[in-house]
Amino acid sequence: MMGSVQATIDWRTATPEELDGHRCIITAVDGTIIDGYLKAIPPFTPEYQLTRFVLHDRDLCLGQLRILSLNPKHGTAILQPHIRSLTVTRQTKQPTNERNPQ
Repeated sequence: MMGSVQATIDWRTATPEELDGHRCIITAVDGTIIDGYLKAIPPFTPEYQLTRFVLHDRDLCLGQLRILSLNPKHGTAILQPHIRSLTVTRQTKQPTNERNPQ
């Protein structure tokens, strides 16, 4: 079986818009590997510049798992303490046609 190579995005220098909705492979500090998609939670107020990222999870099992915080104004990108590594690819989540009445 052959694998596929995907272009990656450098999360350390990317804007929130460049990361939102893109596939991510996370390694937690305990060695757990999670394959999912990033979901941006925008700043609450204009003064609060921090965009937080969680996993996009329909079932909400992992949807509250915080992954990354970005502050473009200050040029900071910080992984949460429980995340050892993060790889973000250019692949985006495809829309689904669930319960689409015909």
